[in-house]
Parts: sequence; structure tokens; C-alpha cells
Amino acid sequence: MFFRQGSFFLLKCDLDGDFIVNEQTRPRILFNVIVCLGVAIFLGMAIVFSFRAVDFARGKDFWVDEKFGLEGTVRPASYYQLLTRGARGQGSAAPLDYVFIKALDQVYQKSFAYIPHNVYYRLNSTFWDLALGLLVAFLFLYAFYRKTDNNAIIIMQLVLIGTALLTFYFKKDNMYFAGEMRPYALWNSLWYVMLALVMLRVSKIWIFLTGIFLAFTSLGALMQIPALALVYFTFEVIDQKRPAAALREAALVFGLPFLIAVFYALQGDKFGYIASAADYQRYQNEFFSFWVSKWRVPFISGAGILLTAWNRQWRGCTAVFVTMLLLYGMAPALNYKILSSSFFFTSRQYLYYDLVFPLFYLMLALVLPEYWNMIFRLKNKSEKKS
Repeated sequence: MFFRQGSFFLLKCDLDGDFIVNEQTRPRILFNVIVCLGVAIFLGMAIVFSFRAVDFARGKDFWVDEKFGLEGTVRPASYYQLLTRGARGQGSAAPLDYVFIKALDQVYQKSFAYIPHNVYYRLNSTFWDLALGLLVAFLFLYAFYRKTDNNAIIIMQLVLIGTALLTFYFKKDNMYFAGEMRPYALWNSLWYVMLALVMLRVSKIWIFLTGIFLAFTSLGALMQIPALALVYFTFEVIDQKRPAAALREAALVFGLPFLIAVFYALQGDKFGYIASAADYQRYQNEFFSFWVSKWRVPFISGAGILLTAWNRQWRGCTAVFVTMLLLYGMAPALNYKILSSSFFFTSRQYLYYDLVFPLFYLMLALVLPEYWNMIFRLKNKSEKKS
């Protein structure tokens, strides 16, 4: 099954494997020391990331989009107007990030005026990257802590989770937008959380809620949510669920988030950035140059599918990489739609592509125990034959 069966309201991970032993027989002292060291390293990464993001924000003033976001979108609108009419004048009318900025703006002069404005207003982006990156790391650590009893395995899993966190935090584009007052950091982080939850095969409510937040954050959800829903439906049918039942379940999990994304897409303003055929061709060329440069996305997604597709317990991992591969394949059609609506191409529209790297490391951490057991079983068979 795509999701864990059980309580709709509990986050329970399904990570069965031969490495599990009786909870009461575990030698926990060294194991707990190793885990605590891992936690300390993760927190250290988060601190370094925070200082780097703040230092980056301090080093530059607001640019045009940030100024307009604050003065032209946030300040003229009430919370109600932001939520019901969307973020006016923005390429994506989804308002959640602008709601947070408005809350920050209302307390700035009263309580935080001593913080430089170019740092203060960007802390929102830094916080969401920081918090949601750590959330994913700790969710995986918690899942492994409950199931793993082998010190060597937990060390390797901690290394892989740490590598995923490092890649998520310090990948160039993510680092850049963590220091900008724009919605990209929140959008990217929420999509990362959503795919990580799918990997862990948690109860449906958490996927549903994350999808709601994603739809309130970016118009990109209009492509991401249907792509994930299609993959979910397909795997449910492959796993011999009746198509009607699979469709009903997909609609329950992804239907409302998709409708929210559609609502804000309809609230969007009209733009006129494409003034001539030359403009269209220039942006088209820029897109394909960028798209080809991201060849690692389908390559790593394909590797993730090959490593996980044979085991139904890893169906969530397979679904994540199929979704990333699908989104990569859909990009030329999406770019055509964007340019046809007279909006320009920019690589930040595909910021989430780089999430394939931390997701791959998390997948390796999840499947490691089973592959470890396979190697030892093969080794034992080889020794018996000899």
C-alpha cells in the first residue's frame, strides 16, 4: 500500500526489516550516545546555516521584487484580502508567505526596529528552511531509532541523514532564497516535507495537511499535487486496488489541496512580459538550456526507482522519484504554458529540482538495513557452499 494503514491521525512509519530485535533486549547506552552525537551535528549544521543566511541577507538591500512584495502586496491588503483575493501583483497569487510577512511587518516598529530591515523581513524564509529541514531529519532519525539496533547501521544512517540535511541547506539556490523575502524558501521546504512524508508512508492526514499548506504557498502546487496524485493512483491500481477505490482515496488526500491551488491560480494577475517573438524565443532558449543542465534530476530519479521498485515496503520512495521524474518530463509543456500567458521563464520556477539530491540520501538511509541484510545473507550462502 502507498500509505501506512491504521489510524488516520497518527504518524507511524513502516520500516520493517531483519535488523529489528526485541525492544527490551537492546544494548542502548552506546547506541544512544551515537544518536545524541548525530543530533548535535544536525543542530550544528542548522546553526551554521542560520548564520550564513543572515550574513547573506545583511550584505544586500531589498531588490525590486522584495520591495514590491512588502509595499505593493502586503501592506495595502488585510489578512482577509490576502486569503480571499490572493497576493496581488505577484506571479503566484498563493498568499501564505505574504501572510507571515504581514504578521512580521505589524510588530517590526513596535518591537524589533533595532534589527536591520533587510535582515528582519528575510528571517521568515530563513526560519522555514531551518525548521522544515530539521523536521525531515528528525522524522527519519526517529523512525530509524525505533527500528534499528545495529550500531554500524545507525552510524551510516546518521551520515546519510546528515548528508541530506547538508545538501538541502547549502545547495546554492536554496541558500540564496533562504536569505530573500520571497515565498520560494517556504514553497521548496514544504514540498521537501511532503515528499519525505510520502517516503516514510505516514498516515494520510499528514500528506493532506502538508498539501494544504503547499497549495496556500505557491502556484507550483498546481503541477506538483496532481503529479503526486497521479503516481499515488497508479501505484494503488498496480497493487491491485480497484480503480474506483483508488481514485476515491486519491481525491480524499489530494482533492482539496488541488482545488485551493486552482482557486489561487484563478486569482492571479495578467502579465505582459512577452512583448515580441524575440522575447518568446529568448526565454524558450533559456529554459531549454536550464532544463538540459538539470540532467542529474532524471538520472538520480531513475536510480532511486531502480533501487526501490522491487520492494513494496519502499513504495513511498519509488513514488517520490517517479513524481520527480514526471515533473521533470512535464517541464517543457509547463514552460510553454508560462510563456503563452506572457510571463517570463526563471529558474526559480523549478527550484524544487535540487531536492532530488537530499531525497536520494534519505532513501539510501531507509533502504540500507535491507541491503545490508541481503549482503550478509549472500555472504553466508557463499561460505556454506565453499
